[in-house]
Amino acid sequence: MKVTILGTNGFLSRAIAVYCNRKGYSINMYGLDEPTGHSYDTFHRINLMTEELDYDDLNCSDIIVYAIGAGIQSNLKEGNDLIYNLNVTAPVKICNKLKTVGYKGCFITFGSVFEMGETREERFFTENDVLTSVCPAPNDYTVSKRMLSRFVQSYKHDFTHWHFFIPTIYGETENPLRLIPYTINAIRNGSPLHFTAGDQTRQYIYVGEVPAMIDMAYSKKLPDGLYNIQGKDTLTVREIVTAIHHYFGKEVPEGCFGSAQRADVGMKYLALDGTKLRNATGFEATISLTDVINRY
Repeated sequence: MKVTILGTNGFLSRAIAVYCNRKGYSINMYGLDEPTGHSYDTFHRINLMTEELDYDDLNCSDIIVYAIGAGIQSNLKEGNDLIYNLNVTAPVKICNKLKTVGYKGCFITFGSVFEMGETREERFFTENDVLTSVCPAPNDYTVSKRMLSRFVQSYKHDFTHWHFFIPTIYGETENPLRLIPYTINAIRNGSPLHFTAGDQTRQYIYVGEVPAMIDMAYSKKLPDGLYNIQGKDTLTVREIVTAIHHYFGKEVPEGCFGSAQRADVGMKYLALDGTKLRNATGFEATISLTDVINRY
């Protein structure tokens, strides 16, 4: 199998490439920087803001994964132009170009549970719930992902396009400033911890399960469409911080909750219902956070 990954050295793109190495798949990569942490067959250095992809080359791929994005990590302070160009303009252009060259393989893009916006409903949301949400959007990342999802749902094409809504992904190679590694590192180093009130609920999936799901979707000939990837764990921030402390035999320090502010606290409950994908492929996440803490 020939897999093309658009985006190098991102958290998800690297996990997909590592999985492809393990399976012996050919990997063709496009990105700003040379890939690290895994092997690959070909690499094309490209800036999608200013340069064109080689669509004749892409047309030979069984699977093309668009794993480029901006805005998900607020600490990076990425500008609005970059967010909308990478999250909307570039993937839309690729979709239309793939139609022009007569692509017949599988193209993959990713949506996000954050597209639900500032909802207070406490339930697992379906694909249609995410697609049609009009709850207030707290940032440009949320708006841009909504725009892409609505395009994917509407445009006409002959190739297979899977658009996967994902919950919070985590794993040992994630940004150390994110919740799980931040908590683990603070416990190990004896550093003070600062969190929001901790009452917002998030669903979590281990990053290594995403490429395994994609492989399963390909082998099962998953029909074109939008699908939720449901994570194994659905926990409040307070619950996940507590679980990490207990793993290390510690108690959560008093006063750490309510001492920080984040833009996403208005999104009180974000969880996906993966029934549609499970019925089509049999995929079900099996890895919990406590299974992999020791890998951090």
